[in-house]
Amino acid sequence: MHLKQGSLIALMALGSISMWVANPLLWLWITAHLQSSAGQAQMGPYALLLIGVVLTAVALAKGLAALNRRYGRLVGEEPVVRVIVPWRRSLRDARHGGREDGGGVTVGVLDVVMVLSVLAAVVAFAVWYLLADPTPPNVGGPGPSKD
Repeated sequence: MHLKQGSLIALMALGSISMWVANPLLWLWITAHLQSSAGQAQMGPYALLLIGVVLTAVALAKGLAALNRRYGRLVGEEPVVRVIVPWRRSLRDARHGGREDGGGVTVGVLDVVMVLSVLAAVVAFAVWYLLADPTPPNVGGPGPSKD
């Protein structure tokens, strides 16, 4: 039982990292190979890049939601999220010391996995940016270099 739960969590982690890292890298690689060798950039591959990243992210999100539902069935609890939108809240209860018990949001395993994967992607980007120094030469406008 614990092996199935762990493997579902690992698949969710892999899918979420794929959404933020592997998906854009895959479509950048595809776009780079579609560009002509003449050096002139064309719009077609960039449109394919944008559409491909979005559609792949939607497919990955649907897969992650299915994994989350399966995990919920495995542990015996269906993930239910109930959100009360601000314009449906009662201001009278808040003024008179009342509490909103039904407004809480249930946090599931997928929520935690997605937040951790986004944090990992941001940290990886920051490390890459600091180590690779991707600033092109002569940034600062036209004219002679000020070296």
